[in-house]
Formats: sequence, structure tokens, C-alpha cells
Amino acid sequence: MKGYSSFRKLSLLLMVLLSVWGQAQPLADPSSFATFIRDEENVLQNDIALEKFLRQLYQLKASDSGTVNIVHIGDSHIQADFLTEVVRKNLQVNFGNAGRGLVVPGRVAGTNEPFNIRTSSTGTWTSKRIIHPAKPLPIGVGGITVSSEEANSTLSVTLRGDADDRINRVTLFMPNDPRSYSLAVVDSLSVELARYSPSVEGDTLNAVRLQLPGLYRHLEFRSVRESEQQSHTTLFGLSFENGKPGVLYHAIGVNGARFEHYNRATMFARQTALLKPDLVIISLGTNESVQYPNIETGFLEQVQALVSAIRKYNPDAAFLLVTPPDAFIKKIKVNPGIEVVRRKILEYAVENGIAFWDMYRVNGGVGSAMKWKECGLLRPDGLHFTRDGYALQGRLLFEAIMKSYNRYVADRYP
Repeated sequence: MKGYSSFRKLSLLLMVLLSVWGQAQPLADPSSFATFIRDEENVLQNDIALEKFLRQLYQLKASDSGTVNIVHIGDSHIQADFLTEVVRKNLQVNFGNAGRGLVVPGRVAGTNEPFNIRTSSTGTWTSKRIIHPAKPLPIGVGGITVSSEEANSTLSVTLRGDADDRINRVTLFMPNDPRSYSLAVVDSLSVELARYSPSVEGDTLNAVRLQLPGLYRHLEFRSVRESEQQSHTTLFGLSFENGKPGVLYHAIGVNGARFEHYNRATMFARQTALLKPDLVIISLGTNESVQYPNIETGFLEQVQALVSAIRKYNPDAAFLLVTPPDAFIKKIKVNPGIEVVRRKILEYAVENGIAFWDMYRVNGGVGSAMKWKECGLLRPDGLHFTRDGYALQGRLLFEAIMKSYNRYVADRYP
């Protein structure tokens, strides 16, 4: 009976995933992975540490006002937004859609970007990703920075979702100094909607919110020289909102990123304060695991440093640590480093009273990478998951969050 229950639940999960993805290829028969997904263990552990965040979700739903802000930090598992898109969309269905949240122009930076946005540019743009600390350009809240020294250069962003994804507010994350070009925001017909002119010397934490006259899916940002001092446009990220109550879910992921990369980017933690997170989710550890058996002894110190730095600038935020999923090295070799990293993350979370989601265990634990691969949910590289694989993980994380939320509501508001 228990096996049938798991099969039935995962069959329903499959239908949800297909409705979310539409164009996605069908998953394998759910009976093939019902045996290794540990649904009964799919919970947020130590979720008493999330009580304030859960209360904020309840108040948002009860009052239908305000926003709840979630910042999800990670590596390549997060950069493409396959996993986080499912969590974001499902939370917004339940608690309201406040907008797309933070995006970075990955394509302009020469890397992949979320499937649900499309960026392009004119002029010459340079870039830096958080994994290259020695390169010039500062790194801000998005983990990827783009910059152009050309006046009249442009950067365009198109949101590729449905009508609910249209926005009327843009927050620009950029240095606010007299050397920065002014930025004109124009629509698809080249009508100027808003303009920002930087003026304050050296305020690297600057975030500028621009109100737009309507709802838009496509925007272009044009560099405008208004004084002789102006010489560059540098963007750390853009946040898109619609002015409605609900959840803002900011996904920040960079291919190859480790805890140490976020720690070495001295502006990163400071700028997370601009997103006003109520919950910070950290999904890192995969890239440390491939260093096995030479995983640095300072791994726990790196975890501590990142949590402490973000908490310094966001003292009221809750934290949720996510363990990395099982994976291979060199496509087919078992990666014992995953278990080492997972154990250290759990050790840190338990000792410091931080909530955690043990995705490694929920996915099936040791050896589960082969099972995901056999089901067509893990790519041939043995490290990255397919679109459907990430979607399944996103759905599992959403369900774990909702289990904690529903239990909290039942206990506090019977």
C-alpha cells in the first residue's frame, strides 16, 4: 500500500510538472522513480528556525498585502532557473505573484541564462563572473557583472513567460557615481519610459527603483552621456516587479561557484541587503565535492563565513541550507565527495540551529545518481540534471516548504 501511495503521489507530481513545463519532454513512467524518491523524508528539518518566515507567508496570504522576499543562492544547478522556476511559480500561485525578481544578463555576459528570459545588447560589453575573482570589475548581488564604456550602448531584457510576468517596476543595481552613464528605459517601440541619472560618489550599494507607466514584458536600457565625467555603464543585476502583493523569489546562480567565491566577492553579501530577504536559501557544495579527496579542511569555515556575512547585512532573515544531490565524477565515476560535503553541511546546520533540506537524502541518497540517469533525469555528464530532473527537484522543495507552512498554520491558527 505504501508503494502504491508513493506511485500515486509521484504520478500527480508528474502531471503538475508537465502542466508547468508544457513543451518539456515527458518524464519516464513515475513507477520507475517512485522507488527511490524518499517522499516521507521530504521535509525541512529544524524548521523551527523558519517560524518568522512562515508567519510572514501566513500574514501575506491572510492580508493580501506586502511582499515576502526569498533569495536563493547557488551554482549551475540554480543558474538556468529550472529548479527555482518551479519553486517560484508554485509559491506565487499560493501566496501571490509580486514579479519575476532578480535577473542578470547571462547571454550578454557570454554564459547561459534562464530559459524564461532573453537578453541582448548593442555596443561592446565586458563581463565578470564570481568564479573569476582576479578579473577586473566588481561583483555585486547577481554574481555576474556586465559593463560597457560606450555611450549609446544598449541592453535588452525580454521576459518570456505569460501575461502574469509583465512588470511595471525595475530596480537597477549599479554603482551610483558621477562616472556612470545615465540610463534611459525604453519599450519595444523605443518610447522612453523612465530615466535614471547617477550622481552620488562611491555608493556601491545603490539600488534605484523606477516606476513605469504600464505593464511590460520587453525593456531596453540605453546608456546616455549627460556629462563629460560619465564613462561607463556597470550593472550588477535588475529586479523586475509588478507592484502586486506576493512572493519575490530571487535566484542567484553561477556555474562553477563555491562558497569561497561568494565569500571573496566583498560586495556580494552587502548588496543582498538591497533585496530585503526574509529567507535565504543556499544550494552550494557540488563544486567543492569534485575536489575529493582534497576537499579543503576549511570547508565549514567557508560555510560559516558566507552565512555570517549575509546575516550581518540581513539580521532578520531566516536561512535554509540545501545539501547537494548525488552525482558522478568524469561522467561515470562515483563521487564520494558529495557525501563528505553533505555531512559537513548537516553538521553545521545542526550545530548552529539553521534549517536544512537534505536533497541528497530525498533524491535517494548514495547511488541515486545512477537511478536518476536511468530515468532520463540526469544528463550524460553525470553532474547536471535534465530540465525535467530539475523540475522534479523544484517540486520536491516546494512541497517540503508547504509541509512546514501547513504544519505551522495548523499549530498557530487552529
